[in-house]
Amino acid sequence: MTDQEIVDGISRKDNETFLYLYREFREQILRMVQKNNGNAEDARDVFQEGLVALWTNIAKGKFQIQAQAKVSTYLHALCRNIWISKLRKRKVTYSIEQTPALNIAAEVDDLTSQYDQVKTLEKQFEKLGDSCKKILTLTYFKKASMKEIAAEMAITEKTAKNNKYRCMQRLRAFYKPAVA
Repeated sequence: MTDQEIVDGISRKDNETFLYLYREFREQILRMVQKNNGNAEDARDVFQEGLVALWTNIAKGKFQIQAQAKVSTYLHALCRNIWISKLRKRKVTYSIEQTPALNIAAEVDDLTSQYDQVKTLEKQFEKLGDSCKKILTLTYFKKASMKEIAAEMAITEKTAKNNKYRCMQRLRAFYKPAVA
């Protein structure tokens, strides 16, 4: 697939594009994480988080195809940053372990299931009011502090915190019946 086909596939929410990305770039990312003090489980987690971030960023228009910015390079950079962040949180250096045989079919099923859950969550998110969507977007996607959220929404920090809690409760209530 070309980069344009990948972006178009993600825009269409095409599962085949998702599976292509998984098959095409999985080993590259697994090797990168394992060569940098990660084990097979770490590598799979980083790759899955990277795919979700790639998917989300393309769907939201945060990534545009350019001559020097290929989808593969962008995915690698996302995964690298995710892994560096995880290493910083650990503040411990791990030795490289032997990699067990990986069950690709099971991992594809897991990724497909996670993708379906993300799509369900997105649908439930759309049911929230504009205020809730704005607070949750600022909190979880833009990583804004409560002080920044309060200023942007012209409310107090305490109100922002309470509203965030209520919005999360509403989202959980919407999400649970849809998943069960």
